[in-house]
Amino acid sequence: MYNPSARSAPASPISDHSVREAVLQAATARLGAAFGDRVRLEVEHLNRIGPWAFVQGQMRGTDSYGRPYYAGTGYEARRADGVMSDVYVALLKKTDEAGADNDARSWRLANHSIGPTDVAWLTWPDEHDAPRALFGF
Repeated sequence: MYNPSARSAPASPISDHSVREAVLQAATARLGAAFGDRVRLEVEHLNRIGPWAFVQGQMRGTDSYGRPYYAGTGYEARRADGVMSDVYVALLKKTDEAGADNDARSWRLANHSIGPTDVAWLTWPDEHDAPRALFGF
């Protein structure tokens, strides 16, 4: 069960570059597995409350700021059918309270969604017992 921290609103680890990089490395591992180095994430939100982190961004092609190139991936048909957005979201939880925040191995991917066409993370607070404020709702 989630024990709320003293903070009632999300705190962003942006002020600590090493924590931000560790969270993003753990969060985007699935993108790398799905697309190799053809997709990068343009981060829009990176929130943290206690041991939880939520990342939301737009997938972009690595050679430009344009849309990603999905050809040859399992997502090519979804894109062609118009049932895929360029959104990527990830929910992470720090696995070891004694571990360093700036170590990507300390962050476990609890859930993620590649290209959702709805608010796929709407149920995550209940499913994972994560604070609703983390997601901005």
